[in-house]
Amino acid sequence: MDLTTAYTDAWHRQPDPVERMGDRRSTNEQWVMIAAVWLLAMWSSEQVPGWASILVPGRTKSREDRQWQEPPPLPELADASDLPEVTSASVLTSRVSTGPGQPYKPARTDEVVTAELATLISDVVAVREQREVALVRFLAGHLAGPYSDVLRLTTGAEDPNGASHVEPLHLLHRDTWGSTLRVSLTPALKIQQPPAFASDGQDGPLRTRIASIMTMLSDLLWVNNNNPVDFRFRIGQLDQSEGDRVAEAARWWAENREDADEHDDEEFRAISATDLRTGLRNVARLCLEELWDGESDIDEVPELPVNHLVTFLSNDLIDLILARMSNNTQIVCAGFLPVTWPPDGEEEQTTVLLIASHEVAVLEVDLTC
Repeated sequence: MDLTTAYTDAWHRQPDPVERMGDRRSTNEQWVMIAAVWLLAMWSSEQVPGWASILVPGRTKSREDRQWQEPPPLPELADASDLPEVTSASVLTSRVSTGPGQPYKPARTDEVVTAELATLISDVVAVREQREVALVRFLAGHLAGPYSDVLRLTTGAEDPNGASHVEPLHLLHRDTWGSTLRVSLTPALKIQQPPAFASDGQDGPLRTRIASIMTMLSDLLWVNNNNPVDFRFRIGQLDQSEGDRVAEAARWWAENREDADEHDDEEFRAISATDLRTGLRNVARLCLEELWDGESDIDEVPELPVNHLVTFLSNDLIDLILARMSNNTQIVCAGFLPVTWPPDGEEEQTTVLLIASHEVAVLEVDLTC
């Protein structure tokens, strides 16, 4: 599998598996919402009613040029959302300024809008497990604020026979500068899975899922106010020899990493799958801002809650990698992976090698500023 990263990675951005029309390119903020919707489809149980998503970036006037106290003209909304027709629109939330020099304030509290959006989304997307509930809440919160305007759109094709059924949900999100994202969730015969690169073969859906997880983790985990934690993953082929597989994997990594000329060979140590889970959980505990109160020492930072979205994301990431590599995987690590708390060490990089048969998977966690 080629290098897989977050769709928001500043240096190695994961390619978009969807061919976008014209200048309809997603912003980083939009990518987080797209990743959340895609992951929701991949997490959803096959036992729930089907649904499909359409996610369309676009542009309209900025908030400075037009506030959304009332919906703008419907043809303008149809163009921004790439819909043939918009028959009506209602404001779920908007940021409003009372005059020049006055700050923009939400017409409704973000908490109220988040709860309403979570209900609207759950009316189409049935959620059963705790991780799905946490993901819907995250998506609703990201749509609602803190710098968002959101409209609910309806089209002329919603209910042709007047029958009682679950209607499609069309949401149009706008940021401060006028970038928009239409999030459409529609009932379907089965759950539509996210797009993947055909060139990746059987690993295509896995690559999309890992990239979506990494996108969300990088949105939630931060080294400091300016730098997110970056995650990168790839799989390489080892020789068919029967020598020391760990040494061979370390040699492959030293030769194939992009910055090979700038680094000495790393010293790898054996770890267990449990160590890997604990280490990533402690990295998250160290980098999740909401766990800090600004006054406590590091050893007083609370544990990462078991039902927190970051816990579900990191567990899913490890589960996917281990399942891909097989049950007999050897795991070694170099750099910072704190298996005890408080963390010991000041390294800014983590490199995990997972070796199975004649393949090596590499998971990098980048904590550089």
